[in-house]
Amino acid sequence: RTTISIILLCMHRSLAFSSLRILRNQYRPLGQVIGGRFSHKPAFTYRHLANTFTMDAATNKQEEEEDIPFTDDDDVGEVLDVEEVEGAATTADYNNNTYKELTSKFTTEDSLDIDTLPKGIPDKFYILSHASMPSGGFSMSDIQHAFSPEEIQRLKLQPENVTVPAALILLFPDHFTTQTRARKESRKRKILLHKGALTDGKFDRDKLKIAKVGDRVVPGFILAVQARMEHNYSESANHHKEPPFHLPVVYEDDYFALVNKPEGIVVFGPKGGGYGRMTVKSCLPWVITPPKLGVVSVLRRPTPVHRIDRGTSGLLVVAKTKPAMVELSRMFKERKAKKTYTAIVNGDILEPKDTSISNEEAEKLGVCIGDDDDVESRKRKWQVIDNELEDQNAVTVWRRVKQYTGIENARNNTLSMVELKPKTGRYHQLRRHMAWTGNCPLLGDKTYDGGGPARLLRENGFYLCSNKIVIEHPFYNSSQGRSMWEKVKEVEIKKCNDHKENIRIAEESDGRVLVYAEIDLPSKFNELTDLMGENSSAAAECKDEVA
Repeated sequence: RTTISIILLCMHRSLAFSSLRILRNQYRPLGQVIGGRFSHKPAFTYRHLANTFTMDAATNKQEEEEDIPFTDDDDVGEVLDVEEVEGAATTADYNNNTYKELTSKFTTEDSLDIDTLPKGIPDKFYILSHASMPSGGFSMSDIQHAFSPEEIQRLKLQPENVTVPAALILLFPDHFTTQTRARKESRKRKILLHKGALTDGKFDRDKLKIAKVGDRVVPGFILAVQARMEHNYSESANHHKEPPFHLPVVYEDDYFALVNKPEGIVVFGPKGGGYGRMTVKSCLPWVITPPKLGVVSVLRRPTPVHRIDRGTSGLLVVAKTKPAMVELSRMFKERKAKKTYTAIVNGDILEPKDTSISNEEAEKLGVCIGDDDDVESRKRKWQVIDNELEDQNAVTVWRRVKQYTGIENARNNTLSMVELKPKTGRYHQLRRHMAWTGNCPLLGDKTYDGGGPARLLRENGFYLCSNKIVIEHPFYNSSQGRSMWEKVKEVEIKKCNDHKENIRIAEESDGRVLVYAEIDLPSKFNELTDLMGENSSAAAECKDEVA
C-alpha cells in the first residue's frame, strides 16, 4: 500500500507541474507569475521575429501548414508595434541635432558615408548622435516636469546625478519619450556612455563603454546613440553550407524582396525544429543581398512577412528592414497586397451567370484585374464565390482560363485551368472553394479530391501557384521615402525594365509606388499542359455555362 501511495502521489505532482508549465508558457508574454516563477521574456524579440509571424494567435502553436487553421491562402502577418520593431532609429549625419531631426534628415539621403562616423561598440556599429550632460547639471524644473515625484525619489534623481534612461529623456526628448523606451534602447546595446569630454572632437575608446540601465550620468559625461551599419546575412546561415534547394530571387532592393518559393518547401519550420535547413527561412541569408551601407534598422536576417502552404509554389514577400516588416505586415492584414493564383482543377468547372461579375465589379471588390491588352479577355466575366468558412467571410474571384478534355481518371474526363484572386484569406480557402463550391477540387489535392479515380492523379501533388502580386512599396510610400524615390525613380524603373521582363516598379496617378511581379508557372504545369495540348480549348472560346 505504501508503494502504491507513493506512485500515485508522484503521478499527481507530475501532472500538477505539467499543468503549471503549460499555463506559464501560455501566459508568458503577459509576464504572469505562474508556478512560482516570473517570466521576464518579452512578448516580442528580434531573435524570434520569424517565429512571431508563424504563430496562430489562438492556439499559440507553430505553423505546420496542413495542421492548423491559419491557411495557405491567408497571408496575414501579425502587425507589430512600430516602436518595438524599429529598434535602432533611422538617423543622419553625425552632429548634435535632436534625434527627430536626425531621423528625418537621414531618410532623405541616398546613402550615408560611414567613414565620417565615429565607430561604436562592437565592430560594425557606428555612432550617429551624441549629447553631453550640462556642466551645471540639469535644472530641477526639467526633472520635475519629466518625472513624477515617486520616480524622482525611487531613482534618486538629482540635477547632477541621474540614471542613463533619465538622461536620455532629458537629452533626446523627441525620441525617448518614456522610461520604457529609454530602457529598451539601453538593453539593446544601442546607447554608449563616454566618461568625460571629447578629445579634439573625437571619442576616446578608453573612456567609451556600452551604457547600462543602472549607470549614473554626471556633468561632463556624454551619451551617444549608435546603430549597426554593416550587414552580412551569411553570418546567420546555418553551418555555413549552401542551402539544399534553389530559391530564385525575383525582385529585391534595400528594403524588401520577392522570392519564388518552390513546391514542397515550408516557409517556417515547426516549433522545436523538424525540417532542418529545408525551410525558406534558413535559405534566405544565402540568396538575399544585404542592404547597402548606410541603411539602418536592418533585420539580422531577412524574414518572410507571410506564408504560403508547403504544397503551393510561388511569390513570397520578404522584409529586410524592421520598418518594412511592420509596413508589409500591415498590408497583408488589411488585404492591400493583391495576389493572383493559377490552379488546375479536376473537372469541367461551371461558370454560372448568376454569380458572374464584370471587370469593373471585380475591381470594386478589391482584387487586381491588371492591364490586359487582350480585348476579348477584358470582355470576359469573372466568377465570385462568397461562402463562409468556419463562420468567417470568405470571398474568391476566379475565372476559367483553359479546358482540357479526354483526360483519363478526371471528372467528366476534363481538367480546367483557372485564375484565382482571393479577396479574403481563410484556411485552405482556394482549395475548399474549388472543391466545395465549384465541385472541382485541385488536381492532386489528396485532402479535398474525394478519393476514387482522383487518387490516380496525385503523384505530382496539387497544382496551385501564386504567380502574380501587386504590392505597395514599404519605404518609397512613406513620408521619409518620398524624397528618396524622386532621386532614384528613373534608376529603379530602368533597372526593372532592363533585367526583369515581368517585374516593374511604377508610380501610379495617385502617387503610390507599386511593385508588379509575375513569374512563370512551375515546370509541372507546362509538362501537363503540353501533354494535354491536343485536347485543350481556350476558355475565351468556350461559352459560359449555366449551372
